Amino acid sequence: MLVCEECSTPFVRPNRPGAPPRYCSEEHRASAAVRKSRDYHAARMEELRLLRGDRRCDVCGADINHRQGGAKYCGQQCRYEAQGHVPLQPTTHEERLRKRRERRAASRPVVVTLHCKHCGDLFDVPSDKPGRKPQRCQPCRDLDKAQVRSGPHACKGCGLTVPTERGVLALYCSVDCQVTTNNLVQAQRRKAERSEAKRDRQCKVCDQPIEVREHGLRKYCGHCCWYRANYIPRPKADACAWCGGAMSHRRSDAKFCGKSCYLKAQYKRKVGTALRSRPCGYCGETMPLSTAHRVYCSGRCSRRAYFEANRERVRAAKRRGNHQRRAMLAQGKRYTVTDRDLSRLWSRYENGCAYCGERSSPLHQEHVVPISRGGADGIGNLAPACLNCNLVKGDRTVMEWRLGKKSPRYRTWPDRQVGSRLPASTPHTSEVGLAAR
Repeated sequence: MLVCEECSTPFVRPNRPGAPPRYCSEEHRASAAVRKSRDYHAARMEELRLLRGDRRCDVCGADINHRQGGAKYCGQQCRYEAQGHVPLQPTTHEERLRKRRERRAASRPVVVTLHCKHCGDLFDVPSDKPGRKPQRCQPCRDLDKAQVRSGPHACKGCGLTVPTERGVLALYCSVDCQVTTNNLVQAQRRKAERSEAKRDRQCKVCDQPIEVREHGLRKYCGHCCWYRANYIPRPKADACAWCGGAMSHRRSDAKFCGKSCYLKAQYKRKVGTALRSRPCGYCGETMPLSTAHRVYCSGRCSRRAYFEANRERVRAAKRRGNHQRRAMLAQGKRYTVTDRDLSRLWSRYENGCAYCGERSSPLHQEHVVPISRGGADGIGNLAPACLNCNLVKGDRTVMEWRLGKKSPRYRTWPDRQVGSRLPASTPHTSEVGLAAR
């Protein structure tokens, strides 16, 4: 048995030739070598200090134990302090950014006063609050939060009591009431936008502001300016487009002095071009002289050319007509949906499917409540959906689709339970079997 010189633990001598080991493991051997080298270095520095005498730092009074014989300071920091300057400490990029933020935070005000866009009041916001500054005050933001109600409350659309089975957060008494209310709200918003577009318009004759009215965009402030623009004789400088004669007796947008000049110009435009027959713009066949002034030889070629140039637009119009036809057959409610409404709806969902978020495939106009189930054909009942989600959902509601229920067209007889058999004496057994199929 041997004893380790590092930890004084007895250990068995290994069966190998050579001198016996002094340590039980390689870790203890390495630690002993490090300790001995450190002790040797300390003893050597103590010998040098004794040879050079007892020296003290001129600044802090600590012992000077390094090898320089004429040293007066124990380190570089004491030497800098004795010379009267402090060196610049190396800093990282994060420390510089932190100091810059601290300087900016000290220079900016503690509270920022903002203007609420909803109620118009002023409210204070801490300047050190991260993120974007709010655009509305706290009371206006609290109005948008869902209020938990303990008792029955009135419907937001029709004013009737909301059924308790729809939940405490429901705002409408039914889905149809919600869709109808949303359609009316969007119609009122479009009307307000049109009214805003009519504002700040000037008359084309007298440059006076035009009064805002319910009907279309007016060009003139009154009947007097309209008469001056359309029936006041034009200057002698305006001449007929055919004969060059005066047109002082014509209206402002007239191009010819009379009917004869107009017919001559039309004859030249039609018959003159007919004398130079040209091919059809779609099929390439030479058109007869009677129709050579046209671009296409027939309405069929014209429709085909328009379809090839506007494929998606034509398909969207066909799908839109199909929705209106199905709503009419189902005797459902129909509302006018413009391209502007669809583009807004598409942008609200970031041009992706409302169910799966797909953006690569073309989007369809999905009815949240199917038309066959009583849903309205309006913007409040539409949502963008990809081809797969639109076809798989079919005429089911969103909850039926998520729960995996069958379509109403393929459901079994209401009185018959799944997995049960009716007795042979039950009447109308054949009808039940046919309905189940």
